[in-house]
Amino acid sequence: MMNQKQKLIAVAIAGTFAMPLAAQAQSTVEIYGRLYPELVSAGLSGATAKGNAVATLSAAAATTANNRTFTMDSPNSRMGFRGSESLGGNMKAFYQLEMGFGVDNGVVSTTPGQFFTRDTFLGLSGGFGTIRLGNMDTVYKNLGDTLSFLGVSSGNFISLSNILSKQGFGSSSASSFHLRRPNSIYYKSPEFGGFSALLDYSLGETDVSIANLRVISTGLKYEAGPLYLAVAYEQHDNLFGGSKNVPTALKNDSLPGATSKDTGVRWTAQYAFPGELRVEGNFVTTKFDEKGGTAGKFLSYKHNVWSIAVEKKMQAVTWIGAFGQAGAGSCALVGGIACNTMGLDGKMFTVGAGYDFSKRTMAFAVFSAMTNGTSAVYSNLNNGKPTSGQDISTFALGLKHNF
Repeated sequence: MMNQKQKLIAVAIAGTFAMPLAAQAQSTVEIYGRLYPELVSAGLSGATAKGNAVATLSAAAATTANNRTFTMDSPNSRMGFRGSESLGGNMKAFYQLEMGFGVDNGVVSTTPGQFFTRDTFLGLSGGFGTIRLGNMDTVYKNLGDTLSFLGVSSGNFISLSNILSKQGFGSSSASSFHLRRPNSIYYKSPEFGGFSALLDYSLGETDVSIANLRVISTGLKYEAGPLYLAVAYEQHDNLFGGSKNVPTALKNDSLPGATSKDTGVRWTAQYAFPGELRVEGNFVTTKFDEKGGTAGKFLSYKHNVWSIAVEKKMQAVTWIGAFGQAGAGSCALVGGIACNTMGLDGKMFTVGAGYDFSKRTMAFAVFSAMTNGTSAVYSNLNNGKPTSGQDISTFALGLKHNF
């Protein structure tokens, strides 16, 4: 039998070798997800007739017949893995791997070789703040339009991003200020008196043929009790959001030496009133600038957008409504050639209601009306695109479940 001294030595040795196991015991792993399939009826009407005048930056009008479709969609249903490990003190390592998939068809990704296409990263947090490396939503996207529409607005036709973060001409995503960016370095500062600063830098590794291809996104937010305030700025260098959306004769993106700088500034305010009532407003200024073009080519476009959203919870029922409006803006072509933005304005109205069967499961009904100016092609369609001046009305019934 061991004496008292031997027992103490044995306990000390066991404790020494057990330390790594104790650290591992503080790690966590979670499987999570959200499913929200919906039955959707979408109609298009009122397209600008062929031969009618449209804005300089728009494609020529094409007479398009009214039509309505009935589909099942599963916008941004997702599943992921996330976890963390304590590193001692107040430092922690954490990670997330997230994929989107269709509940309606079981497809994980329509692009071969892509799997974890949603926010996927590895990070560290501590007294210095939080840093993440990976594929993530930008600071600009995260800070604005934060009043989620029944938890089903991501990637859906009811998202105000369809008018807040885009412009009324073209269909290329190169101009969007509501995207996830690969190769991102994302930093959030510690909070000081309710304030925190954020910075996101996306390296342009996706196209090495273009010099200085990058996205910079930064912002400042304030949260205290019922009040939320944020301002965000995002800059796209050499993504050519203007040229990739205008008619071919105006494009600069293939010209040697041409450069572009697209910027967005968004102000957001949200307040939670007593009685579970929340109100949020956004104001956005977006500008596309290009250099190096010849006479008659695209030079710049600028416009403003604003929105307001109201949410009211009444026990198991949640009501929400939102409205956004985009101005036609102003444009310029190289050499002072005339450029008009007639009919590039747009409006979006959405309303919906959800009934909670439990904390995880909801049934919902939502409606949206997108009204385009005579030259505009703002779109919130999950499938397809409108033509100039075509309005969109969409209704859906669905189920949402979190796990």
